[in-house]
Amino acid sequence: MILANAAIVWRDLLPAWLAGDPPPNEAVLLAPGEERRVQVGIYEPGGLCIGRSWTSSRRTSVGGIVTVRTTTVLGEINLPGDLRSPPVRVEISITYRSQQPQVDELDFRMYGLGIPISLHGEAMPTGEFPFYWQVGSRRGSVALDSTAPAALGDVIRPFDRLPDLYVGRTWRLRLLDPLSQMLPGLERSGLDLTPVVVRVTGREVITHVGPNGPYKVDAFVVEADGMRAWVAPDGSVLRQEVNVPIIGRLVLLEEPYDEGALNQARRIGHELFSPSENRRDDHR
Repeated sequence: MILANAAIVWRDLLPAWLAGDPPPNEAVLLAPGEERRVQVGIYEPGGLCIGRSWTSSRRTSVGGIVTVRTTTVLGEINLPGDLRSPPVRVEISITYRSQQPQVDELDFRMYGLGIPISLHGEAMPTGEFPFYWQVGSRRGSVALDSTAPAALGDVIRPFDRLPDLYVGRTWRLRLLDPLSQMLPGLERSGLDLTPVVVRVTGREVITHVGPNGPYKVDAFVVEADGMRAWVAPDGSVLRQEVNVPIIGRLVLLEEPYDEGALNQARRIGHELFSPSENRRDDHR
């Protein structure tokens, strides 16, 4: 019994107690005028592509302001009870201060469910980072400390880029789950930020398909509750497997960036989504 309890403490509790800072967001390391672009394909376990996600990180030439913008598009997905979700588009914009690697402003918008779904936050001089959320006619707020947005992800794509990893590194991540609003008849109080502990558990050689074909990578294995990722030594997240509430398991694979596909996805999105969803509500 003592050994069993010790194993539980070592496996489940100790990493949470010792969790440190998250890996640095490489966006804040960009040179003036530099831009980084990443595309991820989203697949069902059987290999069917059901969506894509694009991230563009850019530092201005003057002032050094860093903006990270992510567009994620999902097609129709099978849900429990013989239901199918409508196509959805998620837009996330994060702005970093020019002098410090801290988030200055974060904006999250989800379109496709027929109601406005949003989350907006700005850093305050007091050191707090208040978030204001809206789901349809319901509104609310939650206050976090100023470091929290640096470790914020969403259940569709929890990891963007993870440099400076080593086996044993541990940090906390807050996950946003807007997809919980997909299930008809399920009342939610708002948008929850679920804390999880992320651990680098080892290394594993995987085969990744790049622009020049498949190649072997000695990748770091990153794990959390319901998530697993394989990360190249340079921080590129090559593969993610995520158990998404309501939807099930998704596989995310890094792909060559396709600007044309992103523009097409945005055009289709504006045609699909209602004017009430595209209206920007002012929380401030």
